[in-house]
Amino acid sequence: SCAFHSFSMDDINPSELHVNIPQFTQSELTPTYHFNETKGGLVLGCEHYMRECKLRHPTTGELYTCRLCCDEIRQSHRYNDEVLPQLDRYNVTEVLCMKCGSLQPAGKFCVNSECESNIKSKPFAKHYCSICHLYDDSGTDIYHCPFCNVCRKGKGLGIDFRHCMRCNACVSIGEKHKCISQRLMGNCPICHETMFESTEPLRGMKCGHVMHLSCFN
Repeated sequence: SCAFHSFSMDDINPSELHVNIPQFTQSELTPTYHFNETKGGLVLGCEHYMRECKLRHPTTGELYTCRLCCDEIRQSHRYNDEVLPQLDRYNVTEVLCMKCGSLQPAGKFCVNSECESNIKSKPFAKHYCSICHLYDDSGTDIYHCPFCNVCRKGKGLGIDFRHCMRCNACVSIGEKHKCISQRLMGNCPICHETMFESTEPLRGMKCGHVMHLSCFN
């Protein structure tokens, strides 16, 4: 015969419990807003992206509205990777819904059945990339390029863009450009900022080199 032992919570040694409960500051839990000219008012998100969730840093566990917000804090405080590593978009596994405050696995919709967004079947953003974990609710056409391995503005490869293997860059279909190997791997010759992952529009020159459109103007 089998003997069963009944036990209660009093039988459990607290030191044997290894429950990792995330601890966030009030600032991290507070929803962030940004004024949007098109909407004519404040919208959830930041100056970089409209979205209804925050990303949890895969290394530090802190919450940031987007990876660029994290980069700005790194730069303003001159933090190195030991203090605050860059937010690796590919390794993001959790997000915080700014509507209900639920921490959950990264996905397109809030999983909290009591959340207003869940009830209305409203996603965190119109565009969601499960690879880059990019959320953008601006309505801008965005596609993921498997060769660049980042999201780009546009309707997609074979639609309005193509990927030039030699340049290792997406170029507009029909655009005549001079190929330069890995032409986006360098920095902008004017501001010296990176171009491959830049969210700013780029301007191709007749010589084949590229710079930020704002720098060209």
